[in-house]
Amino acid sequence: MPCEVKDWKAVDCVLEVEISRLSDRETYSREINEIFGEGGGLNANYRLVEAVAVAANILGFHGFRYGEHFRFKTGGLDVVRFDFSDLETMARAREILANVSPLV
Repeated sequence: MPCEVKDWKAVDCVLEVEISRLSDRETYSREINEIFGEGGGLNANYRLVEAVAVAANILGFHGFRYGEHFRFKTGGLDVVRFDFSDLETMARAREILANVSPLV
């Protein structure tokens, strides 16, 4: 059953984070394009994927568990969105991620 249908999250408990706060990577890999040519699902948007990985790692360091407290919802060119299990957990995550700066 899709995660969106399961009853693990609170309604309207979506946290939106600017990708630029989590990643300064390019959206595609020049190295992979030069070696293998373009295409492939992993070459779609490395910056978004890295932002999700960084956020999950940071939240995990603070005791959050993926699939229990939060899940990746969706993302675009500028933002990544996460669903949270409840408002209190989302508020804690917002505070934690507000103090993050991109990896250098």
